[in-house]
Amino acid sequence: MKRMIAVLAYTAAALTIVAALLTPFVLLPLFTRGVAALGLHTDPVYSGGDLAYSIAKAGYRIDVYQPVAPKAVLSGTVAFVQIAWAPVSELPARVADEVDIDGNGRPDLLATFAVPRDGNAPLTADVASRSSRIASMRGIARQSFACAIVRVGDRIVVRVPWRR
Repeated sequence: MKRMIAVLAYTAAALTIVAALLTPFVLLPLFTRGVAALGLHTDPVYSGGDLAYSIAKAGYRIDVYQPVAPKAVLSGTVAFVQIAWAPVSELPARVADEVDIDGNGRPDLLATFAVPRDGNAPLTADVASRSSRIASMRGIARQSFACAIVRVGDRIVVRVPWRR
């Protein structure tokens, strides 16, 4: 009886080690597919929304995103629109571009900012309103999710508050 208990104990220990070794290869893909099937996605407040369209300029492009309105009233984030200039290496030393956010053919804002060659240098932007949906602002830095200018990889991203 003692011998049978010892054989069962060693067998259980060996199976536990095999299961532990196989877990990353077998269970992790199952877990990944299960999470993907849930349809989870990043909230637009963090991602900046869906790309609406791109504007081709001389050597660079401007990506204009759909306006983002936070879903929770208590989130503390106001509606905003995200605009990205890329690639940074092709931008002029000073950018001054008019951008049509809502696609009506008339510019909604004029964004101006300097493009330092040092990737860690602080950025500031000025936004001049061309429509009632955007407020003019000077010295935008990193005030909030809805009002910021940051360098992300090879892009300069500007977010400005948007009135619905």
